[in-house]
Amino acid sequence: MICERCYKPVDVGEHGHMLCPLERRRSTAIWSDDIPGGVEIANAICNEDGTPKRYYSKSAIRLACAVKGVIPYHDVFVEQGNHVLADARIHDDWLKSSENMKASRERDEMRREKRERASR
Repeated sequence: MICERCYKPVDVGEHGHMLCPLERRRSTAIWSDDIPGGVEIANAICNEDGTPKRYYSKSAIRLACAVKGVIPYHDVFVEQGNHVLADARIHDDWLKSSENMKASRERDEMRREKRERASR
């Protein structure tokens, strides 16, 4: 008799649900909520006095974000291959904004003043 799962003789080895050699390779993914050693976050969800706060679980970070009204980075930015598409779109929008143009002009003026001082 031949096993329907692994097509090997039933007399050889163990056979049955999750006992056949082909089925043993499968494993269920268990996503842990714990962060071993914790992660120190120094912005947005830090302590009230501005010092970094250490979080030891992903659910604690999610709760802190909800309390402060902040959207976690991983909910906004999605990586696809080697490119972070959302980040690129936001950067492109920033380059086109009037705020960036103003900052660029201010940097150019500061460099010009620096060169003038150095040439005197």
